[in-house]
Amino acid sequence: MRRRAVLFDWDGTLVNSSEASYRCYVRLFGSFGIAFERADFERTYSPDWYRTYRAVGLPESDWKKADACWLEHYGAERAELLPGTREALERLRQAGRTLGIVTAGDRERVGGELRDLALASVFSTLVGSGDTAERKPHPASLLLALERLGVPAVDAAYVGDSPEDVQMARAAGVYSVGIPGGFPNRQALEAAAPDALVPDLGAAVDHLLALAGDGSSD
Repeated sequence: MRRRAVLFDWDGTLVNSSEASYRCYVRLFGSFGIAFERADFERTYSPDWYRTYRAVGLPESDWKKADACWLEHYGAERAELLPGTREALERLRQAGRTLGIVTAGDRERVGGELRDLALASVFSTLVGSGDTAERKPHPASLLLALERLGVPAVDAAYVGDSPEDVQMARAAGVYSVGIPGGFPNRQALEAAAPDALVPDLGAAVDHLLALAGDGSSD
């Protein structure tokens, strides 16, 4: 299959946000009197941040306040693309692929980062937190993106850095490509057994184009 639509996770897959996320968690939990160190980040990390809240013992009654606090802290951070991201996306576009973002992150936050990075026009759809009631690994957000694009699951691929990304793609019937990112979930990503596990985004593009017989532009 040509996989004419390629959809991506955002944080950790296209954007180098691991350290920024860690710093924000330290500040956030500190404001609630909860110590949060590197080992806690490695132990509790999930793209569903409510799992992290629960794991560190933050009362559910404080979650709404914590969400606002995290976004405030993260707003002081500067989004940076992972090396080679812009070039990899351009290769897919030149090969005629339609691109989209499906993220667990706040939709307004991710949309703002896309604009700041001059990437908003690259993606034909953005599905983020709040667009569906369910969270990854439930397939609802990925299926919504495919519906908006008018592309069947069998003709799409999803690229992400977490086991939840792989599980979501599998549940939606979408080909999954895993790339290890900066978040502490590399072993879990491998254990999730994506259809393809490659070292970086450039290799993911090579793989997807080779599957379709388009080759890799060396």
